[in-house]
Parts: sequence; C-alpha cells; structure tokens
Amino acid sequence: MLITRIEFEGAAGHLTIEKAPGGPTIRIDSVLRNPDRHQQVWKTWELPAAVGDEDLFKVAVEVQQRTDGCNGTNSMVHDYFRDMQRFQD
Repeated sequence: MLITRIEFEGAAGHLTIEKAPGGPTIRIDSVLRNPDRHQQVWKTWELPAAVGDEDLFKVAVEVQQRTDGCNGTNSMVHDYFRDMQRFQD
C-alpha cells in the first residue's frame, strides 16, 4: 500500500501532507479557519523526503498548534509526527 496524501481537520484549521510516489519532497499545507490578526492564514513547508526526525518533529509541533488551535501535549504532537513520518524516505 502506498499513501500519497493525508488530510486532517482540527478545531482551528485544515492540514494536508502529501508526497508524489518517489518524489524528492514532502509538502505540508496548513490553513487556519479563523485566524487572529497576527496569524498567517496559509503556511506551506517543502521538506526533503530524507528529512531527519528532529527537523520533522519541529514542524509537527507547529502543525499541531495550527490544526488544533492549542499547544498540545507530547502525545498530541506525536500523533501528527507519526503520520508525517510515513512520507520520509
């Protein structure tokens, strides 16, 4: 089985993680539903498919906050991180 795209809906926004089969990059798009004045509505990350766990986890922390609308516990962040790891080479 090959997973090429995963979408999430959270209390604060929408998240898409995708990678073309054999592609060199992982694309992560985050869109906030009702952003505050200081928040960026749309944010995109283009990561190399060979990204390390440490760098990927840093993105997972921000992705969790943007999608859920709160600073999550470690287990909440790890849920996003594990799904993001599916796209690593």
